Amino acid sequence: MKSRTRIVIISFISILILASLSPAAEYPAKTITIINPNAPGGGHDVAARAFATVAEKVLGQPVVVVNKAGASTMLGMTAVAQSAPDGYTLGMDSTTTTNALAWEIANGRKPPITRDDLLPVGGLSVNVPLVIVPYNSPWKTMSDMAKDLKTKPNHYAFCSGGLYGGTHLPAEVLLQAIGTKARHVPHKGGGPCLAAVVGEHVHFSTQWPGTSIPLAQGKKIRILAVQGDERLKSIPDVPTIKEGGVDAEWIQWLGISIPRKTPAPLAVQIMAMVKKVAQDAAFNKILESQGAEARYMNDEEVEKFVKAESEVVAKIYKSLLAEAKSKR
Repeated sequence: MKSRTRIVIISFISILILASLSPAAEYPAKTITIINPNAPGGGHDVAARAFATVAEKVLGQPVVVVNKAGASTMLGMTAVAQSAPDGYTLGMDSTTTTNALAWEIANGRKPPITRDDLLPVGGLSVNVPLVIVPYNSPWKTMSDMAKDLKTKPNHYAFCSGGLYGGTHLPAEVLLQAIGTKARHVPHKGGGPCLAAVVGEHVHFSTQWPGTSIPLAQGKKIRILAVQGDERLKSIPDVPTIKEGGVDAEWIQWLGISIPRKTPAPLAVQIMAMVKKVAQDAAFNKILESQGAEARYMNDEEVEKFVKAESEVVAKIYKSLLAEAKSKR
């Protein structure tokens, strides 16, 4: 009797183990969806579709991209976080989502999801802003610029592609590191801001490589520094901002996240797939054609990066909102 009971118990445990392993063992068995929380046609959309093409070869199943833009990526990433944790819904995650979450919290609102609802399974690339000035600017180095900004607070002006947006924040990180202030001139998009720099209507800006480098090559602007931790392969002679004497790194990431509740064995499989895609030369070439730097990060590296990023963004938004409130 005891022997029979023991056999029943062992059989039951075995069934439970097999049941828990079966999703990972059979994965993937159908089409996988990548949710891109941005509008079609942009850099993230190009990256998502390039990723899907390579992932299909790695997984042997169709991979489709669905654009679900809105609320600064919150609409799409909420759909990812709340999807079934079965490996069939992936999300194109990025610094944009970190910023959106921090913005909601800074304004006293509860976002529909938090970073705890998303599990990063790999970083694919980074986008690093460049500190740019008009071509005829007297500033030839980052230290020249920092010295003058420090000496004359609120005397100099900078522009961005929009208030509190992707090219505003790195400039604020720069100013905070120097310990000074400058007049912010927000524009409706990066193009008008770049035109303001070229036309010498502002003294500096922090802008992306894809649009800045051609202008520098045409002697319309000059690039003083790369606001990242490494020099860029595309402009190896331009020093990092730290090499210029200012500790004001700002790096935006792009990668893949899945629902946090995804079973560990399945998550590990997806991580392995993401790593394989990230090692594909053709995929990396497409990323770099969009002005990004291909840089793979594993799940732990992304988690660490996002935690630090979230803290910095929260601090900046808190400071900017307090300053705006004091001027009312």
